[in-house]
Amino acid sequence: MTKLARKARPTVVRERMKLTHLKLGLGRRTACDVLFLRSGQVTELEPHLAPHRYVDLEYGSRRVIVHPVFLFFLLVNLFKYSTQRAFLKTYVQFYRTTSVISYDNIPGAWDWADVLEWPMICVQHGMRQMEEENFGSAPTTNVVFLSWGKLQIEDYRLGRTPRLPNSSHERTPKLTIPIGSLRDSMYRGLKYPGKEKLGRLCLISQFKGLDGHGLTLPTERQRNIDLLIEHLGRYVERRDLELVIALYSDRPEALKQEIEWYRGKFGSRCTFNDPSVEFATYKTTDDCEMSFGVHTSVLWEIFGRSRKMLACNYTGDQVFDFPIDGPWFLKSGTYEEFERRVDDLRAMSSDDYRSLVGDKARYLISYSDELPTHMAIGALISQQVAERD
Repeated sequence: MTKLARKARPTVVRERMKLTHLKLGLGRRTACDVLFLRSGQVTELEPHLAPHRYVDLEYGSRRVIVHPVFLFFLLVNLFKYSTQRAFLKTYVQFYRTTSVISYDNIPGAWDWADVLEWPMICVQHGMRQMEEENFGSAPTTNVVFLSWGKLQIEDYRLGRTPRLPNSSHERTPKLTIPIGSLRDSMYRGLKYPGKEKLGRLCLISQFKGLDGHGLTLPTERQRNIDLLIEHLGRYVERRDLELVIALYSDRPEALKQEIEWYRGKFGSRCTFNDPSVEFATYKTTDDCEMSFGVHTSVLWEIFGRSRKMLACNYTGDQVFDFPIDGPWFLKSGTYEEFERRVDDLRAMSSDDYRSLVGDKARYLISYSDELPTHMAIGALISQQVAERD
């Protein structure tokens, strides 16, 4: 892949109106380089498709373009393929696109790619919960997977597969290219200097509503979180430290509940960041001496930046394991073990910690200054378009 020579806003073709359960688009047949298969509220891919012209198709959509060529292709494809395959194939044919790009959180998408001439480009959107058993040799699909790191290559080599509804469940891509985390790459592009303060610790909130936070039978995830909160609360009180909660919620009512819930846990001992600030959680972790959490992608990204962190798994379920063993991962353990681990990490110099992490950071989050994640996506599209031309 080659770095894109210029940054430009991609052109989008989006002409549509709703009619009952269908979405009808009234428009002309326009050639596009990329078909963007949308998949809900995740980090936007559109700005990183530049300079290519693209058309978008919502996952599960039955959006029909009122045009004789489109209708002809659709009727032929519905006769040959399942509905989702037919719509995907029809859009590719009608708009004469080369690349199809999506995130990896669309159930079934890796199967639909078999109707495409060029491999579907699939971007890892977050942590993947892996199945407990290995499946050995899984069917290969017509997909180029842009993974966070080399860890995913190892997963496929060992027959590990994500749990449903991840689209790569029991499927293997043609090629896996580690490019890092898109949002983490966008944050690094800001070159935020950080205001690290000794004695300031960060808890990465994973509050997702009151259900499961003491009102219902706790899940293993919640037991993990509750034990971490208990141990961290004792630690900051004994050491007289500052604790900042990197908040999770983005809606006023949910945010109010989240703050009240943590006040009930820590009292006046904690403060909160401002989640309305762009990249608020990332900035908060870089402003603190050390960060804590349970099975969250933010910890992976912190580790990828070689910053001090501690991932905790008290219940033993492998779903909550940090993928790389080391002092940054505490599996089970009493408060006293937690205390010793945190003391040791805080006493370690930043240089010694970075040296200990070493190449493991890029194994988990394969960010490159020469070709940042957001540019790597555009470069692969450019490669497919160039090969077509």
